[in-house]
Amino acid sequence: MGRPFASEIQKLEDTFSWAMTQDISNLHFELFENLATPLFIVGSGGSLSACSYLASLYQQQGMMAKAITPMELFYSRDAIRNSNVMFISASGRNTDILFSYKIASESEPSKLFSLCMKLNSPLSKLASTISTSRHFEFHLPSGKDGFLATNSLMAFYAILYKTFNLGNSFTADILREDEIFNNAISEFFKQVNHEYTFVVLYGGWGHSIAVDLESKLAEAGLANILFSDYRNFGHGRHNWFDKRNNNSAIIALVTPQEKDLAIKTIDLLPNGIPRLLISSELDNSLSSIELLRKAFLFINKLGDQQGIDPGRPGVPAYGSKLYHLNYKKIYGVTKHVFSKNKEVAILRKSGFSSLKNFRTEELNYWSKYYDSFVKRLTSIEYGAIIFDYDGTLCSAKERFTGVNKKIGEYLNTLLSWGIIIGIATGRGKSVREDLEKIVQKKYWDQVLIGYYNCSDIGNLSQIEIPNKNIKPDITLKRIFNRLIEEEFLYPITPELKPHQITIEICDKENWQKVRQSVIDFIISLNEQNIQVLESSHSMDVINQKNTNKLNIIKECTTLVNESKLARNILCIGDKGRWPGNDHQLLSTPHSLSVDEVSASKDSCWNLAEPSVKNILATQYYLSLMKKSSEGFRFNYYEINSRGKVTN
Repeated sequence: MGRPFASEIQKLEDTFSWAMTQDISNLHFELFENLATPLFIVGSGGSLSACSYLASLYQQQGMMAKAITPMELFYSRDAIRNSNVMFISASGRNTDILFSYKIASESEPSKLFSLCMKLNSPLSKLASTISTSRHFEFHLPSGKDGFLATNSLMAFYAILYKTFNLGNSFTADILREDEIFNNAISEFFKQVNHEYTFVVLYGGWGHSIAVDLESKLAEAGLANILFSDYRNFGHGRHNWFDKRNNNSAIIALVTPQEKDLAIKTIDLLPNGIPRLLISSELDNSLSSIELLRKAFLFINKLGDQQGIDPGRPGVPAYGSKLYHLNYKKIYGVTKHVFSKNKEVAILRKSGFSSLKNFRTEELNYWSKYYDSFVKRLTSIEYGAIIFDYDGTLCSAKERFTGVNKKIGEYLNTLLSWGIIIGIATGRGKSVREDLEKIVQKKYWDQVLIGYYNCSDIGNLSQIEIPNKNIKPDITLKRIFNRLIEEEFLYPITPELKPHQITIEICDKENWQKVRQSVIDFIISLNEQNIQVLESSHSMDVINQKNTNKLNIIKECTTLVNESKLARNILCIGDKGRWPGNDHQLLSTPHSLSVDEVSASKDSCWNLAEPSVKNILATQYYLSLMKKSSEGFRFNYYEINSRGKVTN
């Protein structure tokens, strides 16, 4: 089983060079856009070392990150609802990763990332079913690792380093042979034997290397290993050498940041203790990659000394059984207080991370209003449905291509029943042009579009709407002039339209660094009737005297009455929490969110299945709409704790 370890480490330079040529722009954007949210990083075996490295890179940006195993994730599942989760797996196929990914998705983290060194893995297929997921995969040219993670681990380190250091130059010089270090290893092994325990000491960028040394020495059965940072070692762990100094040695991972501390620490130990310094002169996160290469060389020499090839040490029969142990039935059964869908809906609405955090009266309160909302929503007929556009009907990646085919089929089906469809959007004629491609022409008069947050409303047939020749609102013009004069941390691009100002930023990943200062500046102008509405990477400034997404309800009601349909209107959007741009639209009694919900107990609930958001949630809602005598009904159902379907 496996490949010779020596042949694996000979490919490390090529692997590093390959990794430096990979396009990581999307990975960079996703991680940096979400830096404000804590990150759990999940990996098994050798991949856990890459998780530790990413945690160090993430925390270098000033945010909290933690590397954990799949089993630790299970016990942290109540904490991840308000966090992001990243899975790192070379093959994307082991049982632990796939099971914990499902557990994570059910807990609805803010974002769910995965990074894999194999194309079309089971992990990538699983990620494709989760609307909040972002999967990144690469085709590692060195192929599958031997028994221990080597080239896949080097690839992870290099790609993660590049992700956090865009614009830097990268060469493989740090991976070249180091004769001085080779000699130091040889001298070290003259002093130790197979009975020795290695105590590994580390500082900041050495932490993930210490994790990897422990993993590889244990997995290949090469040696006992203990590891500690330099100062925790001083709090009692040094006593190991007093009691067991006859067969213990020090391995110190050293970068310039802790060099003086490392030397002073080691000098205080008895002279007879064998010691090896694995060091780097690099004073940044690239030092971890140099240390990783040297750690591989150490492991290879240790294997030679003991007659064990770390790349193929031999695996006992029980080892294979342990690796493939199916424990889903042990940890996969969750007892639900309510139905699973009801629990998720209540957690979304309340903002709590777990039902265990509720007092009895709080649980009863939300349960009562969930039941009331569902009963109201499902007991009546609707003659019209109003959608937000971006994030509800059209995903971010479809912004320039328009509504997907599946959504289009649902819309045409509703229209064939005679239903009136309203679109409330912050955009202009681009929405009309998108819908012309997907909606059958015979239904165009049934589709109302509220352009620029419903300041200008017309049906799909009216090509003269929106009218951009209207003079801009005078209050908005004053605000616009102040915005273009103001200096922000990153340049913004405000655009003045007749009834709104749309504000974007060229560098999307810096939006969160600017948005609050833009909002505060607009508020400080003290203009009357002005409201700021937000979407994911932009905001609209409107004058509420003539701009309001509720305007389209009046127009839809008129058409419903003319068509003799049920007068009730269902509203669906994605940004229901203020200052989200659907806050007003989803304050109506019959309203559903496909993402963010308001705190209102009576409206704007998200009833989609766990980890189903945005376009997939819209499709889920549309699949539950059934034709009725005066329009349609919303046949929402849920799975109760015993697996039965309830209406």
